[in-house]
This record gives sequence, structure tokens and C-alpha cells, in this order.
Amino acid sequence: MLCKITINTKDKIGRVSEMFIGGISGMERVISHDVSPPYLSLITGPPGSMKTSFSLSIISNHLRRTGGFGLYCTVEETVDSLLKTCNSMGLELPPNLQITDLTELRKENEAMDYLKFTRRMIQHFKQERGEQFSVFILDSLGAIYSLTSVDEEMRKKMFGFFDFLRTQGLYTIIITERQTGEHAELQGNEGFIADGIINLGLDRRNGKIVRTMQIEKMRHIRHSMEKQAIDISPGGVTVLGPLFD
Repeated sequence: MLCKITINTKDKIGRVSEMFIGGISGMERVISHDVSPPYLSLITGPPGSMKTSFSLSIISNHLRRTGGFGLYCTVEETVDSLLKTCNSMGLELPPNLQITDLTELRKENEAMDYLKFTRRMIQHFKQERGEQFSVFILDSLGAIYSLTSVDEEMRKKMFGFFDFLRTQGLYTIIITERQTGEHAELQGNEGFIADGIINLGLDRRNGKIVRTMQIEKMRHIRHSMEKQAIDISPGGVTVLGPLFD
């Protein structure tokens, strides 16, 4: 059982800025207190673990509470596909969430520097929205890696991109695919430079498939290391409790 620590989680313009405790029901049993921006979290997991739905649910709840502005960049899935995903789970996206579809650019120019392009887009919205721009989501890192080789140069670019995101004072969520078992390692060095890693998965219990969440890393935050059963529904993400072997 974690001890609850009460801290001031209001942002510079006085809005309640909790991300995970405010966005996930039952999360207060998993982390001692919430994160504060700038904070960069990886949402990882195998195909079918609902990484996109999980992330959209959290940030939608956050933006509705705060009235802030969020930018969602999709490199892999089209806007139409994202909206179908939201409709299927009954999730209504807030009007203050901008979804930018980079899939068409990917088709037209595979040699494009997506990190550089995304950086300029973030700078644009920071100039336009100022401190209201509070959340950035990239979906997905694997799609960017698929367009290039994960070599030393790419690792340096990624380190520079992550460093840039921190200077913008944002809550950042980066979605990346990750296999299970012996192939569960992340592709680049993002695991070392991210502040948090939340791994989603699927587990079989008593003949049923259970959706799971496990916090592997959350810098500056005391947290449970146990695998948690979760539910993702129209009402949002709910932590049901720890799974025991």
C-alpha cells in the first residue's frame, strides 16, 4: 500500500494539472502522487494492448478538466482510423485536442525528417497557444523507427528531441510498440532518457484475457511495481487491482 502524498499540482495559470491520478480511476493506489510537467512518459506494449486508446482516454480527461490544449501527432494510424477507435469505445475527444495526421506525408516523402517537422509544429503551437499548450502525444515511435535505421545518429537525434520536449514544459506521451518475453527490449535509448515507462499487456487468467498495466519506471515518484489489471471503457481507464501469480 502506498502512502498518499498531497502536493500542489496546479500549473502556472491555476488549473488542476494532474495527469495520471486525475486521468485513471484507482491510480492513487499505484503511485504516491502525480507527475509535474515537463514529464516524458513512454506507453509501451504489444499489438492489441490498446496503447492508443489508453493514451487518448488519459489526455482527453486531462484536457477536459484543465481546458488546456493538446497536440496528438499520428504517424502510423490515420485520423479516420483513430476516430473509429474512439467511437468503438464510446470516447468523445475534446475540441481542444488537435490531431495531426502525418501518414499522408509518410506516403509522399519517406525520407522526411519527422522529428524536425514535429519540433517545428510544437514550436508553432507554443507560440500560438502559449501556456495553454500543455500536452503532446506522438503515435508512434516505432513508425518513425521503421523509416530509418536505429543507429548512433538516430539515437542522438532522439536524445535531442526528448531534450527539446522537456524545454517546452509539456506533459509528453510517446507510444511505442514492444514485444513480450525475450524480445521485450525497447529499440533505441528512449527507455533511459524517458521519465516514465508504463507497459500495457494482455494476461490469461482462468481462461479469460485480462488487460494489464505495469509501471516500470516513474522518475521522482514512488510507485508500485506490481502488474495491475485494468479496464478501458467509455468512462475511461480504471485500475482494478494487482495481479498475483
